[in-house]
Amino acid sequence: MSSARIQLKNFSQAELEDWVQTQGHKPFRGRQIFQWLWQKGIQEFSEMTNLPKSFVEELVKKCDLKLSSVHQVQTSRTQETSKFLIRLNDGIFVETVLIPEGKRVTVCLSSQVGCALDCDFCATGKMGLLRNLTSGEIADQLLHVRRFSEQPITNIVFMGMGEPFHNYDQVIKAADILNAELGFAHGARKITISTSGLVPQIRRFADEGHRYKLAVSLNASQDSSRSTLMPINKKWNIAELIKACQYYTRASSNMLTFEYVIMDGINDNLGDARRLMKIAGQVFCKVNVIPYNEVVDEYVRPSKKRVEAFVEALQGARFGVTVRWSQGDDIDAACGQLSTIAQEVIGR
Repeated sequence: MSSARIQLKNFSQAELEDWVQTQGHKPFRGRQIFQWLWQKGIQEFSEMTNLPKSFVEELVKKCDLKLSSVHQVQTSRTQETSKFLIRLNDGIFVETVLIPEGKRVTVCLSSQVGCALDCDFCATGKMGLLRNLTSGEIADQLLHVRRFSEQPITNIVFMGMGEPFHNYDQVIKAADILNAELGFAHGARKITISTSGLVPQIRRFADEGHRYKLAVSLNASQDSSRSTLMPINKKWNIAELIKACQYYTRASSNMLTFEYVIMDGINDNLGDARRLMKIAGQVFCKVNVIPYNEVVDEYVRPSKKRVEAFVEALQGARFGVTVRWSQGDDIDAACGQLSTIAQEVIGR
């Protein structure tokens, strides 16, 4: 495939409108193409039936539609969760997860191939960072899952492979495609972007007034333990992170979510719970307690009794607390388990 060919899915709607004008066509043709790509999810140029035949022929000569393909789908034996191994045009892979839970059907999107943050407990972090995904490659994951799912997608989370705020511009551009009326038309409050705590990007997200929901991975109540688990804490510690979170909630009037992956003997004692209550109590938030999905030998999931005791210690907090038992751990599709290291070898 020639690198000179134009990847239409990497354009925003406004960019498509501008591009078609450079080709001698009216801007509304760009809107039509955008709608065909995302709302209708066409796979061939010939399906763009409201475009002049001559323009379709131009597109065939100059442009490409395909950014990725489904290489493999695994479905959990015990749950309805499915994991998609997506092959990108350059031959490398990302993973995407479909999580049906009653009427709520969530898709977990990846924003990078691997991750540079090297969180000690995360399989994706062990890959290192291969590259960022383009906005089109991110949104394309949803097209693949939508074709597979028997139920309508209700929620979208940027919680797959990668640190979304390390790929900020492309992630926001992708979220805008998901939210656009002629795109997927998903409500902004049904789209959540997660970060491990990149303070400047949290502030930028607040300043730009995005309506998407924000989740922040906290995972510890002390700098010493958080720096071990998440090296990003050495750059922006808990105090700096909390200031940024306060800035976001005040600027946006939106509640954020703290994600707290709980690990046996690491961050699950009553002292941790008391410190977490104090830390999170400073922010307009809710807290998701996530029992660890085992990836590396050093960390294990606490017993259900310890998880319950930890949550009970948070009773009376100023924020809501939920326990989120991850789905699809039997196919390595749960939180922190996504990795395509093996596929990089066999796929070439």
